[in-house]
Amino acid sequence: MTKPIRTIKKRGNRGSGLMESVMAAIILVPIALALLDLTVMVIANSMNDTAAKNAARAAANQPDGEAAHAAAELTLKTFQASTLVKSLKIKDFEYPGKGQGSISLTTVMEVKLPVPFPGFAGYTFTAKDVEPIVGSTVQE
Repeated sequence: MTKPIRTIKKRGNRGSGLMESVMAAIILVPIALALLDLTVMVIANSMNDTAAKNAARAAANQPDGEAAHAAAELTLKTFQASTLVKSLKIKDFEYPGKGQGSISLTTVMEVKLPVPFPGFAGYTFTAKDVEPIVGSTVQE
């Protein structure tokens, strides 16, 4: 007569899959959220650089300093507002007195991060662009 085979139950195997999943989530979720913040920062930096370049080009096509500043402001107003971008404005604007040379424009963009970490809720980007003046009329 053969004896029945007895199975030995291991008590530790029942919850190990769940524990592995919880431990992986504890590590992977913060990394994924940090990558989301990093992606938003890269896109915002690119957007600020484009805004500075477009505003400086618009200003460089104007005949005087006042019109150049107004054109730069108008160009910045065309950028789409979003819940992440708090503000986009001109920080520094230099227009040479005689309308010859180059225009220098600096923009500042304040960005609110989608998943703020403690002490790091937002970031401020600064972009500078220099364009040669092409729209001035020199009167002699």
